[in-house]
Amino acid sequence: MFRHREKQNELSSYRLGGICSLLEIPQSQTFRIVEIKGGAGLHRRLLTLGFHRGDLVSVDCEAAMRGPVLVRNLTTGARVALGRGIAQKILVEPIKTDEV
Repeated sequence: MFRHREKQNELSSYRLGGICSLLEIPQSQTFRIVEIKGGAGLHRRLLTLGFHRGDLVSVDCEAAMRGPVLVRNLTTGARVALGRGIAQKILVEPIKTDEV
């Protein structure tokens, strides 16, 4: 069901050191959650799943046919499949290698 990303060569804002959504980041690189753009329900759901502001995350892979994205929270050890709408509302920034 899950496959590896094929769009690794696209220029996105993460290369410029900017903030981007989980859908725009390359696979297997570490990022920090900066903000969650959503209401109280989305915040509560992500807190329940183990995703908090400041946590380190990476995208493992995404499903075929624009399905869910498999995200690993490196801080809590949680591994969750998130829908693309929710993944788009989670804003992340790249971290330096010495911060890990």
